[in-house]
Amino acid sequence: MEIKFERYHLQSDFHSPLKGFESVSVPTEVRIDPLTKRRSRIITWSLPSKGKFDFSKMVEESRGCIFCPENVLLKTPTFLKEIAPEGRISIGKSVGFPNLFPAGTYGSVIVLGEEHFLNLHEFTPEIYVRGFSVASQIIQKTMSYDPNARFWQISQNFLLPGGSSILHPHLQVIGDPIPTNEMEWLLNGCSSYYERNKSLYWSDLVHAEKEIGERYIATFGKVHWFVSFAPIGATEICAVVEDHASLTTLGQEETSSLAKGIVSTLKYYYDQNLNSFNFAIYSFSGEASHQLLLRMISRTPIQPYYLNDWTSFEALQSELTSNFYPEVVCREIRPYFS
Repeated sequence: MEIKFERYHLQSDFHSPLKGFESVSVPTEVRIDPLTKRRSRIITWSLPSKGKFDFSKMVEESRGCIFCPENVLLKTPTFLKEIAPEGRISIGKSVGFPNLFPAGTYGSVIVLGEEHFLNLHEFTPEIYVRGFSVASQIIQKTMSYDPNARFWQISQNFLLPGGSSILHPHLQVIGDPIPTNEMEWLLNGCSSYYERNKSLYWSDLVHAEKEIGERYIATFGKVHWFVSFAPIGATEICAVVEDHASLTTLGQEETSSLAKGIVSTLKYYYDQNLNSFNFAIYSFSGEASHQLLLRMISRTPIQPYYLNDWTSFEALQSELTSNFYPEVVCREIRPYFS
């Protein structure tokens, strides 16, 4: 097993006016992702929380959006008949259809339910089970039409800081014949690791994190939950599904386990006064060295005096930052998975 958890300790010394101009030392930790070798910085300061945000005015002003039940079947696109003759794909209250403004070859949206707004603690596993079931059908039907669409991302952008202009909860499903940068880095890393070690990277990482015990959260069935050693965003929580590389091969048990962990994470975020988040599921077909991976990060919450979490470090240096130590996040979130 060839997994190294590398870190570097940096320190800034100066005379602080906050301490009567006494000498202070402020630490920063640089961590290197074991798979992609990408660096991330753990910084030890952040703005104080402003508490829970009142969304009532925002909700009322935006109610009756294109995803609300009175509009979703009238104002959203329909699939090509060669992909889905029925036009849209529905399971229960979840409805999937093409994205009116796609960012890829096959872009779809899945409205997760009729409720115009849900706060983080109001999401349920059932909501995501339905949504993922619709996503799986979209991927299968699209790949039957175009087998070259092998690279799929299933994601959620929640609230404005997460990149969504619509409050109504929904998923994005995007499929392409070429991978995104992140997909390519993951696939190349997993493939190289398998060639060198004759074992799966994510299985070995789970084994290593279990032994270390500082970042491993819990196991739900075949789904392993852990905190990333070198996070690519704030409070990053990850999940890996054993024996699967694509969302389309998951059974009911694996889908439910994935949904349960997402909801557990959202309840933790809510209790931390967070309200915006992103997650992405990396789903590939025909990639033997890969296992289905989910990454979930919180975003700077909507609050007075909002501060964006994307600075020149992220945008221009390709070096990601987090205000949270992964080991602390792990200790705090474990009770939510019990």
